[in-house]
Amino acid sequence: MWLPTALLFAVAVSQIVLAMFANLSPWKGGGFGMFATTDGTAYRFIRLIVDAPGRSEELSVPAALDEAALRAQLFPADYFLRQLARAVADREQRQGRPVSSVRVEAWRIVYDGVPLRGTEQRLRTFTLHLSPPLEPPHE
Repeated sequence: MWLPTALLFAVAVSQIVLAMFANLSPWKGGGFGMFATTDGTAYRFIRLIVDAPGRSEELSVPAALDEAALRAQLFPADYFLRQLARAVADREQRQGRPVSSVRVEAWRIVYDGVPLRGTEQRLRTFTLHLSPPLEPPHE
């Protein structure tokens, strides 16, 4: 009888702690805060910046990486940000474009003030440095 209660309590406490200290979206990890905040998928986004000699550009998230970007967006821990950065670097190399670093930034929109105003807030940044830089394959 106590086991389900203890498990529910553990999940709730874990979700609250991760939302407060690790930027987990309150809509995930148990969802105990989902009706108390707008901090869900619609109000979070990812920026991808790729650098290489002679190249520095921001990329849109490719459709093939939507799932990895969603994970990083909702829980911007180094693990998920690194996975996304690595996937972007690999994709760029397959496309024949050089890469020396990939920066992944997780952002959210925070609403505050009177009148209510949305402000972008960076949650976390992770930069993957590739050494040696990935060069496109030679034919």
